[in-house]
Amino acid sequence: MSDDPCDRCGQVYGIGEWPFCPHGVPLKGLTVLDDSIPGGMTIENMGPTPITFYSRSEYRRELKARGLINKVRHMPGPESDKSPHTSRWI
Repeated sequence: MSDDPCDRCGQVYGIGEWPFCPHGVPLKGLTVLDDSIPGGMTIENMGPTPITFYSRSEYRRELKARGLINKVRHMPGPESDKSPHTSRWI
């Protein structure tokens, strides 16, 4: 819980609740993803030398600058032509 009450209504709101009136929990599924890659991610097949990225946005910018796309292979399961681990986004 927050120690300070809301300036407008006086209600003490908890961590994860809206800090403005009306208070409550945000819509389910709304999250902010961290852009950083702790320790970095080294890609060895993007060019003649390995490149280490420390953020996802840095990685996407470099892909775009080189005209590359990140390929996802859809490997079918044994009983279907669709993979349970990948899906089509578009």
